[in-house]
Amino acid sequence: MSRAANTPRGQLPAVVEADSTWSDPVPDRQDGWITARWEDQLPALMDRLALSPEGVVQVGAHIGQEVPALTRCGFRRLVMMEPNADHAAALRQQLQSHHLNAGLAEPAGGLPACELVLAAAGRKRGELVLHVTEYDQQASLLVPLLPMAVVRHDTIPVVPVREVQAGCNVLVIDAQGAELDVLAGADLSRFQLAVIEASTWARYQGGATLESIGAYMRSQRWRQIAIWAHVRPHVVDVAWLAPPRHLAAAVPA
Repeated sequence: MSRAANTPRGQLPAVVEADSTWSDPVPDRQDGWITARWEDQLPALMDRLALSPEGVVQVGAHIGQEVPALTRCGFRRLVMMEPNADHAAALRQQLQSHHLNAGLAEPAGGLPACELVLAAAGRKRGELVLHVTEYDQQASLLVPLLPMAVVRHDTIPVVPVREVQAGCNVLVIDAQGAELDVLAGADLSRFQLAVIEASTWARYQGGATLESIGAYMRSQRWRQIAIWAHVRPHVVDVAWLAPPRHLAAAVPA
């Protein structure tokens, strides 16, 4: 999800206050999108929404480049899901250097402060093939479309988010087209906020799009509250707020 940004930290571009309207569409005009890094915007957004930073599940954690920002949010628990085992050492180093030494309170229920899950997130537990591309942040369980080139295939474990989300109230997804499978394997009723990367068109065979992800989230009564564009054309991160009943009831399980 990393890219350049031109929005000052703390400013909340394209944020809509929560109200009783639950059918707001995803904007279709790119000139209305603000280029920004979701991780730089998240601390101020959490403050504005008055959400407690209990814990976050990040699907597609890569090398842990967002760990410092998640730590600044004050999340007591980080669950980092990454399918490419090549990144395990970098992820552990980021967690040790930033989160474990930050002096944050221990998570509730005796859960570990950091958990590294070397697996893809999906609908159910099993094994699938990861298509690793030249630019490995675009690796996916789905077959990439041209011009992306696959350099190798890894057989990897798949674990549903619901099996690892205990103690977490925020979900971050960077699944390169497999977002709907990730969402289907999560217990959304336990989350209060989700940040999901999406593309305006499918970049993978059978991949989800900004429109299909938006349709799914709205069907679950979640509301779009922010949209931040990548420098890469047609790719954005969308922040979704849980429906009121979830906000009131969602507590770490």
